Amino acid sequence: MSSKKNLVVFDIDGTLTDSVAVHQHCFRVALQQFGVADVTMNFGTFKHHTDSFIAKEIIEHSTTTVFNTSEVAQFETFLMEELLKAESIPEIKGAKQIIEFLENETNYAICYATGSLRRPAAYKLECIGIEFQDWQLVASNQLYEREEIVAKAILNAQKQYGLSQFDTVISIGDGLWDLKTARNLGLEFIGMGTANKKRLEQNGSSINLDDFTQFNLPSIEKEFRFFDQSCDKH
Repeated sequence: MSSKKNLVVFDIDGTLTDSVAVHQHCFRVALQQFGVADVTMNFGTFKHHTDSFIAKEIIEHSTTTVFNTSEVAQFETFLMEELLKAESIPEIKGAKQIIEFLENETNYAICYATGSLRRPAAYKLECIGIEFQDWQLVASNQLYEREEIVAKAILNAQKQYGLSQFDTVISIGDGLWDLKTARNLGLEFIGMGTANKKRLEQNGSSINLDDFTQFNLPSIEKEFRFFDQSCDKH
């Protein structure tokens, strides 16, 4: 059905778009609009690093609101309204070029798995000129765990290309939670960006790039083969 035999799963915030700070600002504004007084918490301390889970935990702990489906939609609207006020959402250098390269010149399919809610995620991709089909983007609107989100994105891609599985699945992300998710699902992993580079290296991430101008597919494939062979020997 397709020449696509491998898959790359991209995170968005901090991976494709330089949007972590603006997203967290918008998230805090949305929390305030739900009546949360103290929005100074560290989002990295929550069990699941997704908008839906973190919003539910904070709002239900801080207010009398039960955070169900309609509240998720309202929170997404508040977040989106604030995001539209941002001056710009820049790409991580080389992101769009690599997306186009993978789609047009390789046997790698691509999809997007994000802890963000869907509308903000789609808007960020739009801001950096990345077009996508609905099946390619899985967000946290109905899923709390990142493993569920990534697994759903992979399943969508398998169905799209008529495959029971891909030969290789590479996850690209900027956070320690992305690395942990990839490990839990048995995926190859590439760390992206400088913000968490040292933490990723300290936790065993073997390929970590400052931006996509350093992305060299033949070299990456060679390194993964080396690591896989080394693991097989032990």
